[in-house]
Amino acid sequence: MSAEKLTPPELKTIQIEIDGNIGTVTLNRPETFNAMSPDLIADMVVAFAWLADEAPLRGLIVTGTGAAFCAGGDLNWFKSGMEDDSIDIVANVRRGADVLHQAIVDLQRIPYPVIAALNGPTAGAGFSLALACDIRICSESAFLACAYGRIGVSPDGGMTYFLPRVVGPSRAIEILLNDPNLTPADALAEGLVSEVVAPEDLLDRARAKADKLATKSPYYQRMAKKLVHQSLDNSLTEQLELERHSIAEGMGTRDAMNAVGAFLSGGKAEFKGE
Repeated sequence: MSAEKLTPPELKTIQIEIDGNIGTVTLNRPETFNAMSPDLIADMVVAFAWLADEAPLRGLIVTGTGAAFCAGGDLNWFKSGMEDDSIDIVANVRRGADVLHQAIVDLQRIPYPVIAALNGPTAGAGFSLALACDIRICSESAFLACAYGRIGVSPDGGMTYFLPRVVGPSRAIEILLNDPNLTPADALAEGLVSEVVAPEDLLDRARAKADKLATKSPYYQRMAKKLVHQSLDNSLTEQLELERHSIAEGMGTRDAMNAVGAFLSGGKAEFKGE
């Protein structure tokens, strides 16, 4: 099925739009700064699994509606569970985290580039979600915050996995413990985002980046992501073995055959995912 004919799942709290071979996922609870309620977390699982398994796209943008990217977990959900003796808040949050973590795993399985367009405050699990994306572009009106310590709980959503891999373990602990509101300039200096743009330019810049990356080989993009992810847990010899098989299999694709011919003749390769 071509990307143009895709029918995204209809969800309550997330909008999925397909434009050509680029998809956009928009968190859509603007009245709560796109905080992660049980409904939003459940929709994330459906959205990211569909994008990983059924959508033959070449790029994805993840952003938020309104003033925020995502404010993290919905504190009203937590508060209601804490105040109602009939609700086991510990079991409730454990189940919610399990669903959230499945969504993060599915997001990581998406085989094409995923760009987070951080349009506003990005805190708690929203920060974790942004870190799980491949590339982050930040609006000048955004800020990033770990935020978990502000309510006396520990991080989830993969923050303690992704943050030390971006900034290093020691710096990650310092950021987590100090828990500052990181300005766009701070985030850029830390390597948490790759660029900062004016609010009105954010989605256009994310789309331009997605379109540029979409011209590259789908096999190359898929394997580059997969190999980097696996390298973090592999020994050198294990990683070299994966690279050996991957480059050999890539040489058997029609895209590689056409690209080698184009390169040798001075032409420009066009990658069709074949």
